Amino acid sequence: MRYTRLVKSLKRTGKLSSLETVLRLHGLFRHRLHPLGLSPLQACMLLYLDRHPQCEMREIASALCLPKVSAIETVQRLQRNGWILKPRVNATRKTVTLQLTAHGATLAQKVKANIGIIDKLFALAKTRNAA
Repeated sequence: MRYTRLVKSLKRTGKLSSLETVLRLHGLFRHRLHPLGLSPLQACMLLYLDRHPQCEMREIASALCLPKVSAIETVQRLQRNGWILKPRVNATRKTVTLQLTAHGATLAQKVKANIGIIDKLFALAKTRNAA
């Protein structure tokens, strides 16, 4: 969906519920990530790791409100694609930190560029709903 079409549809529909706004923005987020081959969850993890280098698995799961199993599966997928590393912190392997690879950091920057428009739309939706 093009940016101008979404703005026009926001103007036409008037005040949206919070749920409708979130669902519309989620759809646009998915659409903007499609060319990068990322799911919204994968993109969120990359962005979180970009802002919080060397975080632990439990930290990222908590920050993104994810069940531990979902976080582990997504991290494994990101690791298989070569976007993150999981170096050991201690010999018992109980503590594992996550960090972006060079390719992962580049991809995180592309995600930021592709979703910048969503911030503008979110601000527009907030001002329309506040009115």
